[in-house]
Amino acid sequence: MELQALLKANLNRHKGGLAGIFILIFIVSLSLATVLTVWARSGSYLTSELRRVGFGDLTVWVSGADDWDGLAEEIAGVDAVERVAYQRLLYTNYSIHGQESDSEGQLIFYVPQENRYRFFTDDLFGYRAQPDKVAPGEVYVSPSLASMFGAQIGDDITFPIARAGKALTLTIAGWYEDPIMGSSMIGMKGFLIGEAGWNKALTLLENAGIDALAREGAMLHIFADPPGQSIGELSAQINEQTSLPGYTEFVHSQTAIAGFMLVLQNAFSGFLLAFASVLLLAAMVVLGHHMQSGIEQDFVNMGILKTVGLTSQKLRTVQLTTYLTVILPGMLLGLIAAIPATGLVNAMTLTTTGILIPSSLPFGLCLSAFAIVYLLLISFLLYKLRKISRATPMRAIRGETEGRPVSIKRLPSIHGKGLSASLALRQLLTSKRRYAGACLVAVLLVFFASLVGRMDAWLGADGKGMMDAFNPADHDLGVQSFGELTREEFEQTIQSYSGIRDTYALAMPSVTVNGVDFTANVIDQPERFHLIESRTSAADSEIVVTEFVAADFGVGVGDSLIVGAGLGSDVYTISGIYSCANDMGQNIGMSRDAYLKIASDSPNLWCWHYFLSDPSQKPAIIETLETVYGGDIHIHENTWPGFFCLVSAMRMLMIFLYGMGVLFFLVVTAITGSKIFSAGAKILAWFLVFYKHKVVKKKGVWLGFFPG
Repeated sequence: MELQALLKANLNRHKGGLAGIFILIFIVSLSLATVLTVWARSGSYLTSELRRVGFGDLTVWVSGADDWDGLAEEIAGVDAVERVAYQRLLYTNYSIHGQESDSEGQLIFYVPQENRYRFFTDDLFGYRAQPDKVAPGEVYVSPSLASMFGAQIGDDITFPIARAGKALTLTIAGWYEDPIMGSSMIGMKGFLIGEAGWNKALTLLENAGIDALAREGAMLHIFADPPGQSIGELSAQINEQTSLPGYTEFVHSQTAIAGFMLVLQNAFSGFLLAFASVLLLAAMVVLGHHMQSGIEQDFVNMGILKTVGLTSQKLRTVQLTTYLTVILPGMLLGLIAAIPATGLVNAMTLTTTGILIPSSLPFGLCLSAFAIVYLLLISFLLYKLRKISRATPMRAIRGETEGRPVSIKRLPSIHGKGLSASLALRQLLTSKRRYAGACLVAVLLVFFASLVGRMDAWLGADGKGMMDAFNPADHDLGVQSFGELTREEFEQTIQSYSGIRDTYALAMPSVTVNGVDFTANVIDQPERFHLIESRTSAADSEIVVTEFVAADFGVGVGDSLIVGAGLGSDVYTISGIYSCANDMGQNIGMSRDAYLKIASDSPNLWCWHYFLSDPSQKPAIIETLETVYGGDIHIHENTWPGFFCLVSAMRMLMIFLYGMGVLFFLVVTAITGSKIFSAGAKILAWFLVFYKHKVVKKKGVWLGFFPG
C-alpha cells in the first residue's frame, strides 16, 4: 500500500518532466516503428509483386525476332533454365503536354486473363477491380507520370510510331501499379493498351517501312533452375548456347529492378533510422538527467523513508515503476501511431515510387526492436538508480544530498559588484554533474540539427548531391559532338557565357562482361569515379563495378571478369566497387587506356564534361548550343527523368525531420531547463541568505552539499 502511495506522490511531484519523457519516447517509438515498417514492407511487397506479375530471375528486353515462341523455347532448352514466359510490347517514344520523354516507353498488350496488374482508384487512395479490357483510344499508366509530367486522367499521350505524323494518341483512362518499371527512378515506362490500340499501332508500324520510329519486341522472363544461382553465370550460359544476343535490347535481374524501384524507400529508411538513433540517444541522456536531478531533490526524503522501514530495493522499484509508467505507454502509442504515419508516407510517395506499400506493421520485427529498446532503457534506469543506496537516515538527519560535500573555502568569493557572475560560477561548480548532463544534451541536439542540416545541404537546391551520387562522376554540363563539329568550336560558345573551371572526358560504349552486354563508363581520369569500396581502376588491367554487377556475377574486389569490345577481349581485375545508376546499375567503369586495349578510338566517342565558373548560365548555354549546332551535338545535365520527383519527396522528408526536431528540442529544453532553474533557485536563495548575514566571510564555515 505504501508503494502505491509513493508511486502516486512521485507521479504528481514530477508530472511535468514525466510528461516530457512520454513525448520523447513517443517520438522515438513512432520514428523507429515507421522506418521498420517502410523498410520491411516495401522489400517484401515488391518481391512478392515481381513474382506475381511473372518477372523472371532474369528479364531480357528483346526486339527483331520473327518467332517469339521459338526464341522462348530455344532459351528454355538451356540446362540452367526452368521456363521462359514473354510479354509482347512495342518500343516507342512518347510525349505528354508537349513534353517529350527522355527514354523510350513500352506499349504492352494487356491480357486481363493473366491477372498480372493491380489498378488504382482515380484518387490513388486504394485499388479498384481490374478492367475487363482497355477501351479503344485509352491507356493505363503508372502514377509516376503524374509527378514526372503532371499527367492526369483524361490527358492525351502521343506515341510517334512513324515519321510524317503517323502517331498513336491515347487518353489516360486510369492508373496501374507497375512493380517492374513504375518508379520515377526508372526512365523506361510501361503503357497498358487494349487490342484495338495494339492493332492500330501495328498497322501504322507495318506501313511505315524505313520511316518507322517504333519497333516490335517483347519482355522475356527467364526463370532459373535451380533458383538462386548466379545471374551472371545464367546470362553467360544463355548467350553462349542460344541466339538471344542478336535480339537483346537490355537485360535486368530481379535484384537490379527491385533495387531501383526501392531507391526512395531505402533513402527514407536510412534517413529515418539515423534520425531515430540520434533521438533515442538524446532521450536516454535526458532521461538520465531528469532521474539524477529527481534523486538529488528527493535524497533527504529517501533517507527519512528508510527510517520507517523502506529498503533501497523498494525505493528503486518505486522510481523504476514511475518512469516505466510513462515509457511503456509512450512506446505503445508510438507503435500504434506508426500505422497511419506509414500510410501517410506511402500515400505521399506513391506518385514517385509507382507502388502502394502496405501500411500493416511487421509485428515480429517491431516487437523485437522495441524489446531491445525497452531492455536498454531498463538497464540504463537501473544503472542510474544505484545511487539510491547512498541515501541513509544519518545523511537525512544532517540534511545532506546525494554527492560529496562542497567547502565554501574552495569556492570563489562572492562580491557585491559582480554578484550575478559570482553566484553563477558557484552554481556551476556546485552542480557539475547536472550541467555536464545538460551540456551533453545540448551537444546531441546540435549534432542532430547539424545532421539534418548536412543532409539538406548535401541534397542542395537542385538535388545536386543526390544526382552526383548516382552518376559515375560529378559535372555541371556534358557535351558530345557528332560529324565534323570539334570540341574547340562548342567550347568557345560555352566560354562566351561562363568560364570553365575543370573538364574531363567520358564515353559510354557497349561492352560484354563474361559474355553479357553492359554499358562501360570509360573515363580519362578514373580518380573521379564515386567509389564505395576499395580503390579506383588506375591501371589498364583494372575495372570498377557497381554493387548490382558484383551481386549478379557473385564477385568482389580482387576477382576478375572478361571484358570484350570491338577489337577483342581481355581479363580485368576488379579494383573497387563504385556508384552509378546508368542502365539501372548494370554498368562497369574503366580508364581510357584500359578500354583502348579492346576497342578503337574515335573523336565522336567522347562526351566532354565541364565544371562551370557560373553554373546558373547552364540554361542559356544549352539553348544556344542546341540552336547553333542542332543535331550535331548532344547535351545533358546532371539529372535524369523523374529525378526531381525524387528530390521533391526527399524535401518532404527534410521538412518532416525539421518539424520533429523542433518538437524534440522544445520538450528537451523544457525538461532540462526546469530542473536546472529549480535547483538554481534553491542555491541562489541559500547564497543570498548567507551573503546577507555575512556568514560567508567567516572562516571554516561549511554548507555541506548545497540542496538541489
